[in-house]
Amino acid sequence: MKKQLIQVGLTVSSLLIFGIAANAQSQYRADIPFDFEAAGKAWTAGVYSVGQISSGGPALVIRDRKTGKSKVLGQSMPRSESRDSHGKLIFLKADGVYTLSQIVTPSFEMKLRKTKTDVRMAGSSSAKKETVAINLH
Repeated sequence: MKKQLIQVGLTVSSLLIFGIAANAQSQYRADIPFDFEAAGKAWTAGVYSVGQISSGGPALVIRDRKTGKSKVLGQSMPRSESRDSHGKLIFLKADGVYTLSQIVTPSFEMKLRKTKTDVRMAGSSSAKKETVAINLH
């Protein structure tokens, strides 16, 4: 009986460890050195987590690691090609404002919808636009 309890305990422990490891793989960390906008909300510079709400689920969330505030960004799409082991956040900068436009990781990706402000800024020919990529860890 004691031997069976030990085996059950080891099996449950292994499942928990592997489950936590699988969930951790869908979470990424980024140190963003500038204020930015994402999904219609303003965020300050800092360290953020980006990942799926549940392992394998399509909903993607961004979380400020300092304050704990988070927001669902939308649904991600699975990625069939895994070219590198790290992902990146892609920002568009126009008129000094950084806007999160795309998230690319080895396992999922997402393009964020453009807001009315983004469309208005894109239509302005005088606005200098650039793309900035931040690596995920």
